[in-house]
Amino acid sequence: MRKKPGRNSTSSPFRKRELSSDAKILVTLINKPQTKKEICQETKMNDRTFYRNISILEEKQKIIKCEDSSYALWNFNPLKKQIENAFIKFQKKPFIGTSSISSEVGIPWREIETVTCKVAKERGLTKGSTDGINTCFYDTSKEEASK
Repeated sequence: MRKKPGRNSTSSPFRKRELSSDAKILVTLINKPQTKKEICQETKMNDRTFYRNISILEEKQKIIKCEDSSYALWNFNPLKKQIENAFIKFQKKPFIGTSSISSEVGIPWREIETVTCKVAKERGLTKGSTDGINTCFYDTSKEEASK
């Protein structure tokens, strides 16, 4: 039996070969907020295409928001960034108390505990206690280097 003449399914002009421009922007913003320049470089997109898509994603669909000249997904939580900045501010101390982090961020410890522990782990800090009651984070690599 002979096959019917026609196009090969892999060479169809309707077969999608890559993501659309707006999808590329969303994929780029999954991990962290980025500036227009960073998005255009990563997606290999020109300015005109960027502005055409960003206006739809930001104003009409409300999937993207602009914060401090950076674009982020609508569900981006700046809390992690605030906690990272607090760790950077206190990094020269031998240990960082949870009360210090909580007062720096301005949010009660119970509400930021999970995110803070995650950030501390990413920064290589160990969770411990200063007086048996209060929790703190300290860098064990500094202790090993001083011995």
